[in-house]
Amino acid sequence: MAVLWTIPERCRRCYTCVRECPAKAIRVEHGQAQVIPDRCIACGNCVKVCAQGAKQVQDDVSRVMAMFMSGHPVIACVAPAFPAAFDDVEPGRVIQAIRELGFSAVWEVSFGAELLAPHYVRLYHEARRSGQPIIATCCPAIVTYVEKFQPSLHQFLAPLTSPKLAVTRAVRQRHKDEQVHVVFIGPCIAKKNPMADMDAHSTLDAVLTFEELQRMFDEQEIDPKKQLPSAFDGPRAHMGRTLAVSGGLLKAAGLSPDILANDIVVTEGKDRAINTLKDLAEGRSNALFYDLLFCEGCIDGPKMLNDLSTLARKELLVNYVLDKSRYVSQRELAEALGEFADVNLSREFIPQDMNLPLPSEAELRAALAQMHKTNKDDRLNCGACGYATCMEKAVAVCQGLAEPSMCLPYLVEELEQTCCDLRASHKELESTQKALLKTERLASMGQLSAGVAHELNNPLGTILLYSHMVMKELKDAQHQEDLQLIVNEAVRCKDIVRGLLDFARKSRVTKAPAKLDDILHEVQEITKVKAQEAGVTVTAEIIGEMPLMLIDRVQIRQALVNLVNNAIDATPPGGNVSLRGSNGTNVKLIVADTGSGIAPEHLSKVFTPFFSTKESGKGTGLGLAITYGVVKMHSGDITVDSEPGKGTTFTISLPADSATTAAEGADYQVEDYYFR
Repeated sequence: MAVLWTIPERCRRCYTCVRECPAKAIRVEHGQAQVIPDRCIACGNCVKVCAQGAKQVQDDVSRVMAMFMSGHPVIACVAPAFPAAFDDVEPGRVIQAIRELGFSAVWEVSFGAELLAPHYVRLYHEARRSGQPIIATCCPAIVTYVEKFQPSLHQFLAPLTSPKLAVTRAVRQRHKDEQVHVVFIGPCIAKKNPMADMDAHSTLDAVLTFEELQRMFDEQEIDPKKQLPSAFDGPRAHMGRTLAVSGGLLKAAGLSPDILANDIVVTEGKDRAINTLKDLAEGRSNALFYDLLFCEGCIDGPKMLNDLSTLARKELLVNYVLDKSRYVSQRELAEALGEFADVNLSREFIPQDMNLPLPSEAELRAALAQMHKTNKDDRLNCGACGYATCMEKAVAVCQGLAEPSMCLPYLVEELEQTCCDLRASHKELESTQKALLKTERLASMGQLSAGVAHELNNPLGTILLYSHMVMKELKDAQHQEDLQLIVNEAVRCKDIVRGLLDFARKSRVTKAPAKLDDILHEVQEITKVKAQEAGVTVTAEIIGEMPLMLIDRVQIRQALVNLVNNAIDATPPGGNVSLRGSNGTNVKLIVADTGSGIAPEHLSKVFTPFFSTKESGKGTGLGLAITYGVVKMHSGDITVDSEPGKGTTFTISLPADSATTAAEGADYQVEDYYFR
C-alpha cells in the first residue's frame, strides 16, 4: 500500500511537489501530479509544500483504535521531537494524555538512540582503520534514497536498525512473554514506509504522526493541558533526546566533529543531503562518517503541529533535554543499557536501483520540439514546470514522468494561439451571422416583392392597353403628349415589377465551362455606350491566366453589368471604371471606380432590395440585390469597400473548386436554386 498519494480533486497544476520531490517520484498525467509508490521515499516534502492539501498520507488511527479493542496491551513509542510539536503544553502532560487514549505504557524513542550510540562509536573507529565510510541509518528517507537512487553506496550504510526499531525491540524483549502491540508516534511520514525498515512488520504494528495523535485527542475530547504531568514508562534516556536535531546522534555517541577535520560530515535538508551523497558516490568526498537527515532535523518533520521556526523548535527541545538530563545518572543509564545489551540491533540493506535510463539525443530533440524549444534561446529554464531546466524537463518527458503541457511558456503560446483562433472564428462567425441576417432580410423582401409584383402586373397591363387605345383615337397633340407620359410611366412600373420578379422568383442556374476573360470583355462592350455618354472610361484587365470556370455565364455577366452600370452612374465625367480579374486561392472579379463613394452608414444596406442612393426615378434599388443573389447561388461571396470621395470597389470571390471541376471536364448539368 502506498504511504501517500494525490487527491485528484485538489491538485491544481502548480507542480510544486514535482519541484520539491528529491526522488522525482511524481508523474504528471493529464495535469494531475500522481505519486509513484515504487520511487517514493516518503520524505514528506510534497506534503509540506502542497498549499492545496492534495497529498493524502496513510492513516493508522483506525488500526490503533482496533488494537485498543483487542484487549492486548498497546505501547506507544514517542519520538524525541514531541516537546517542539506540542509547544504550548508541558511535555509531562502530553505523555499522560497519550496514556489517556488507551496506551498501557509510553516509551521514549530517545532510548533507542542510547542503545545505538556505542555501536556507532565502534563503526566510526573501524572506518578510521579501514578507510571505508559509514552512513548513519537513523533517517529512513536517507536509507530509502540510497537503496533506490544511489545503490552503489548501500555497502556504506551502517548495518544498524533505526532508533525507532531499536526501542521497539527493547519493548518486545521486556514483554517477551506477552502479546503486545507497539505504536510509534512522531513527526515523520517516512517512518510509515515499510521499505525503510524491512523488518518493521515483525516489530512495529502502526505509525502515528503527531497530526494523527492530535486528531485522536480531539475525537476523544482529551485536553493535554488539563492532564497531570507524568514521566515515560521505559528506561530514561540522556543525550539520546538530542536525536531530533542535526548532529544529535553524534552528541548521543559522544563524537564531536571538528570544524577543521573532514572525517565527519553532519548535514540536513534534502538538497544538501543529496549533494553530499552524490559527492561520496563520485569520489569527491573523503569523509568517514556521514550523519545525514532529509529534514532540517526531526523537529522540522512534515507532520509537526506548529509553524515555529526550526531555531525556535530547537530551543524548546534543548530546554527539555537540559531539564530532564539532571534526573538521569550515568549509573541508571548503564543499568538500562545492560538490561538490553543482547537486543539485536543489526540490519541488512538491499539495493533497488530505480534510476531511469537516459533518453537518446533524438528523443530529447523530439521532446524539446513538443515543448516548442527548438533552439537554445527558447529554453528559458524558468522552473515553473517543477524542473530546474528545460533539458531536465525534456528528460522527464522522455521517461514518462512529465507532460509537454507542464511548461508555462508552452501553455502561454498555446493560449495565445487559441485566442487567435477564437478571434478568427469569432470574426468568421460574426461575418456569417451578418450574411445570414442579410439573407433572411432578402428572403423576406423577395416573398413580399413576388406578391406585390403579381398583384401589380394585371392593372399595369390594363393601363397600357387602354392608354394605347385612347392614343389611337385622340389626335390632339396635347392629349397625345399626356397619354405618352402615362404610357412611359406605366412601362417604367412594368420594368420595376419585372425586376421584382427577377429578384424573387425561383432562379435557375445553368452551369457550363466559361472563360472569365471573355466575360469581362463582353461586359466592357455592353457598357461601352453608356460609358461614352457619361464621359467615363471603362477598362478590363486580366491579372495572370484566368481559369476555365463552371458557372452560369449569363447570370455572372449580368451581375458584372449591374456593378459596372452602377459604377458609371457614380463616376463623374473624366473618371475611370476598372474591371479586373485575378486568380489565387479564390478567383476574384473586381469592379472599381473613381466616383463619389458610399457613405459609411450606407455600406451595410447596399445589397438590400429597393435601397438606392440615386435620385428618385433613376433606379429601382434591385440591381445589387440581384447581383448578391447570383453570387451566392454560385457559392461565392461579394464585398464592398468604399470611402466617400475616393471611389468604391466591389469584389466577387468565386470558389476555386469551380475552376478545378471545369478544368477536369466534369459532367455539367443544370442546377436549380432558391434564392434564400
